[in-house]
Formats: sequence, C-alpha cells, structure tokens
Amino acid sequence: MSPTMIPRALQPGAKIALISPSARLNHEIPAALARGVDLISSRGYQVVEIYHGPDTGVQSGIANRLAELRAAFSDPSVSVVWATIGGSTFTELLPALLADTELHEVIRAHPKIVVGYSDITGLHWFLYSLGLRTFYGPGIFPELGEPRAAEKEAYETSALGFCVQHVFRAMTDPTPIGAIARSPTYAPNPARIFTDPDSTERPRLVPNPGWTWLRSGKAQGRLFGGCLTVMVRLGGVRAIAPDWKGRIVFLETAMADNDEGKGNPLFRVQAAVADLIAQGVFEEAAGLVVGRPFGYNTAEMRESYMQVIRDLLCEGRLASTNAFPILFGVDIGHTTPMVTLPYDGLAVLDSERDEFAIIESVVQA
Repeated sequence: MSPTMIPRALQPGAKIALISPSARLNHEIPAALARGVDLISSRGYQVVEIYHGPDTGVQSGIANRLAELRAAFSDPSVSVVWATIGGSTFTELLPALLADTELHEVIRAHPKIVVGYSDITGLHWFLYSLGLRTFYGPGIFPELGEPRAAEKEAYETSALGFCVQHVFRAMTDPTPIGAIARSPTYAPNPARIFTDPDSTERPRLVPNPGWTWLRSGKAQGRLFGGCLTVMVRLGGVRAIAPDWKGRIVFLETAMADNDEGKGNPLFRVQAAVADLIAQGVFEEAAGLVVGRPFGYNTAEMRESYMQVIRDLLCEGRLASTNAFPILFGVDIGHTTPMVTLPYDGLAVLDSERDEFAIIESVVQA
C-alpha cells in the first residue's frame, strides 16, 4: 500500500461532486436528490451532480460509472466526492480502475474527501490501496434526502440533523473527532422514498437500545471495514485487500434482498462472519465494532444477532488466541441516523470506560 494521503479539510464555498458508482437512482427519486443538493448548498458549498443518465445495459452502465468517477477525481476544483447511494455492482468497475494508472496518479496528486457506505465499501478499499484516507458515512439517498423539519429544534434532534452534524464535523474540523457520538433514537423502518419517491414523510424514531460490549478489553488500532457482505466479496480481490494486523475492524449489515424492511437473515450474517474468519481478518485484529443491525428491532432479535458474534468470536480457537474487545450497536452503516468513520483513523476501544473514540486528526488543516 502507498503512504497514507490525508485530504485537506473541507473549506467554505468548496465544490462537492455527487456520483453514483453502484445503484443508479438519480432519475428515479429526483425529489430526494433535490433535497440533498439543497441541504449541501444551504451550508455554502457548490454542488455538481456527475451523472450521465440511465444506463442501457451492463457495459454501458460500467462505462458511464467509470467516466463519472474519472470526471470527479480529475476535476481539481472538486474537494469532495460523495456517493449518492450504495447498491450491488461496484465491483464491476474494479478491473478497469485497478488498471488505470493515469487515474491513480491523478488521485494521488489531488487527494479528495470521499464519502459513502454500503457497496461503496469497494470504492473505499480501492482508494485505500492507493493510500487515500476516506470516510464511511451517509449517502444522499436516503440520508441527506430526508425531508427537513422547519423548526430548528426539531431539525437538530432529527435523524437528518444527526447525520449532517457528524459528517460535516468529520470533513471540516482537523482536530481529532474524539468520542463517537450516540444517537438517542433511531428509525426502525426503511426510508419511504424507496417505495414512494415523492414522500415527504420523515422517519419514525424510537429509543436507541445503546451499546453492548460483547467482550471486554482495551485496544488501539486503525479502523478498517465496511458492509459485512461486501467485505466478504472484496476479500478475494488481492490488489485491494488490506493487512488486518492491529486493526480495529468495523462491520455492519444491510437490509434483506427482498427490500421488505427486514434485516439480513442470521444464517447469512453467520456465514459472512465465518468467511472473514477464514480469510484471516481476525487473527491479529485489535478490536471489533459492530453496527446496530438493520431490521433487528426487538431485544430478542438483537440478542440473536449478538449471539452469532459470540459463538464465532468469543468461543473456540479465536477466544484463546486473540481475545480482542468487541462493541455492538454503534450508529454506523445501514441505520438511521449514522455517524461517519474515517478509514485508517487511529481509534481506541475501552470497555471499562465505555469508550469508542478517534484520537487523531483525520483531515489536514
């Protein structure tokens, strides 16, 4: 891996480029896109949407997305490259991206802030292989496209307000992030815009059950991870798979494929964690952070998910060879709202102090 490149903090009036390197929903939910653009613009930033329109087939989709990525990274006036949403097709782009040494040099010459989650895990891993620090944080769909409350107090306590506060804190402030924030509430249901694109209904929020330490301990290490099922796929791409030694691994899970508001079924979660174990991810890991899993909305469901982690990582061989601390229930990934985590940022876990914190600067002044 190349030496770490830390992007410059987002400056007032800077340009932010929106890209869609996996799912292509810009033309399907334009009202939510407009709300996201308006929100970013209202904070004083320029916004450019780099989107060549609906794809006409697999190869045209690959060509469109590659061209959009190259345009975003090649424009020296762009400070942030922000993914609108995840999906399931980013890996289609990897062979061409890995072979494009000219683009690699462009990225290294002008390191930008990059934000996204879910399938955008693949973009993060690719960019990290070039040495660029990026951010696992909210997309435009559905996070920043959520309808805004008109009242200041209602906005500040909303899921949208939480997402916006923490993603812009990560991008603009060169001081260490410190303690990872905890939202007092979360949304148990999928965003309405995916079934009703014109919906202006804000998410229903319920009390957040909070963090649970599945294994105690104290650790320090650099963060790396992403969406669990995507991580499993990327582990076979040797050119971008990281060295996991000393890492604080973070992972989280998406909704089920049927898109009915259910979480990934336990058998898939168990298989994916077992895959990571077989790939050696946890052999010398320093710690593990697990996001609050989408769709697991009762105490019994959350306990069943936690038990999968315990069965695989807190019992058996790893329990005696590398008993690292494990924290469950953090606001990351497919949950509303979410915090923003810096890839390769130096973090600490301390169960005795109930602490998960970023202890170094993640952008340059």
